[in-house]
Amino acid sequence: MDQEQRCGVDNIMIRRSRIKRVPAITMLPEDDSVIFQPTKLSPQRISFLNWNLYKGNGVDWQTDLVRFAREHDVLAIQEARLDAALHALLDDAGHSWSMNTAFYLKGDAAGVMTTSSATANGSSGFRVSEPVIRVPKSALVSYYAIEGHDERLLVANIHSINFTLGMKSYRAQLQQLYDAISHHDGPMIVAGDFNTWSDRRMRAVELLVQQLGLEDIEYRQPHRKQVFGYEIDHVFYRQLEVIDNRVWPVTSSDHNPISVFFSYKQGALI
Repeated sequence: MDQEQRCGVDNIMIRRSRIKRVPAITMLPEDDSVIFQPTKLSPQRISFLNWNLYKGNGVDWQTDLVRFAREHDVLAIQEARLDAALHALLDDAGHSWSMNTAFYLKGDAAGVMTTSSATANGSSGFRVSEPVIRVPKSALVSYYAIEGHDERLLVANIHSINFTLGMKSYRAQLQQLYDAISHHDGPMIVAGDFNTWSDRRMRAVELLVQQLGLEDIEYRQPHRKQVFGYEIDHVFYRQLEVIDNRVWPVTSSDHNPISVFFSYKQGALI
């Protein structure tokens, strides 16, 4: 039987795939996390996709998402809308998921969601309100075991503040992200819609990348979503090796998905 759990003040929801067989959920109220006995990612190939799903408003988004879920181990989704269609799609694809709800849209939870063919063995998150339009934005941090290694892969999924009159709120959200993940000394993927539509915003993200010892991707295709001439979707990483990457032009969202294929070797240089 499928299990879905709500926990904590940050509206974290976690659901395991009906295909998986894992023990009952253990609550950790001190840090609003949920722990499972996980299946594990393969260190030889960790296929990752980042995508702003545009709340499912695009044309034929289900077809694209089914294909991406079947072809990737981990999906970081922004503007996920947890309606019946998305629920069923992820179940059919055999993906477990964690979601940090930012707000509700016609009764459906909307926010950032991280899904995987493996089961996260911990998830937590935070949310902030847009200072101008007051619509919340959320971030989600999930951990995945890697086959044959003690280290866990941290995946941070963020939808950054968009509308601001200055940089104070934007920098504060990035600082919250840093505070949430800087304790982790293992492999890491930090991805999302960063809304880096200005030089100042991009410099703030570059500072975060430097502080965490992350690397950027050298993209083979120039198809990432742009605002005012700036790419706003990013995937950063550390202690992993990039095998390949691809940006997929789609009509199913106003953002194009980013695929990155990683491998993990213990002791890889940051």
